[in-house]
Amino acid sequence: MNLFINICLRLTLILPLFLLISCGDSGSQLSKGHRDAIKIQCEDSSDPKACGLEVRKNFVEEGNEFVILDDGEISKDQIKKIKFECIRTKKFGLESYNDCLGQYKIAALDGDLFKDKMIPKTPKSNIAKLEESVVYIEMVLTNFTKKEEYTFGSGSGVIISNKEIATNCHVALAEPSKDNLKTIKEKLNWNMSSDDLDILLWIKLLNGEDWANATVSKKAEGKDVCILKHNPKDLFKVSMKPIDKFVKFKKLKKGSFVRAMGSPGGLIGHTSTGDIQWLGDATELGARGFDDDTKFIVHGAKIHLGSSGGPLFDKDGYIIGLNTLISDTAAENIAVSSDHIKDLLN
Repeated sequence: MNLFINICLRLTLILPLFLLISCGDSGSQLSKGHRDAIKIQCEDSSDPKACGLEVRKNFVEEGNEFVILDDGEISKDQIKKIKFECIRTKKFGLESYNDCLGQYKIAALDGDLFKDKMIPKTPKSNIAKLEESVVYIEMVLTNFTKKEEYTFGSGSGVIISNKEIATNCHVALAEPSKDNLKTIKEKLNWNMSSDDLDILLWIKLLNGEDWANATVSKKAEGKDVCILKHNPKDLFKVSMKPIDKFVKFKKLKKGSFVRAMGSPGGLIGHTSTGDIQWLGDATELGARGFDDDTKFIVHGAKIHLGSSGGPLFDKDGYIIGLNTLISDTAAENIAVSSDHIKDLLN
């Protein structure tokens, strides 16, 4: 009898842990993404391990179920897309990440997952090397109370050191428009005077899936050139492979080959080619809002909204400028010289 009682007591102690593990800490239910979200949620805790156990326990006790992606209901491409879309929600913890997985899985099952944008595959060409040094930038208004984001714009940038990215200031310093704010207030019901609202810059490589935050470290608004600092933190970081070779403006010639790279209209990784059509300064171009001595390159490589801040390369893959302007004239593709990046760095 004493032996039976002893076994029962041991089972009493072990059973709750077993139930906790079976519900959320083993098998396919608790994915790497779930674990990452828990890790981030508990990163400031004095005892991260105990915090993680408590987060999982509360999650289950509140009636939540872990969303399982690899259960055979959706394809590998759909799973990849869902994981990509939900990476940034890990910042808000387990429940937000799991909810994101659930929403996108429903979209996948309904056939609505790829209606907007598809994740481009890494091209099997020498362009892939350049893509390792070019970033897609999203300007995001974040509500830390509601744990929600509203993306109000996007642009491009180029990695120029192990910590720095060059882009346009009109990308780096952008703010939501009046229409954006109206949509946020009416549809998302945010308190726009809340202290928990902040604008974040999210970056990812053109051929990557990881996201990181970046902040403005240097700016020359009269040249529309800003330098971002990559802020790696735990799971939010990207591989920094810089292009540190710049071509001076005075060495450029009309007719020389150029390649533009960026993300116009959400086409992440878009590239186009052309040649230099005109070289001059802001005064000659008639560009308002720029310092008079700003050096411009008018070229034939097609760019559009979302290309801003993306690099303009020469035939050797060296940086000659940042794509900055489009116009309604025949000369519609305009970059600011990389000289101004060097000036800002120095």
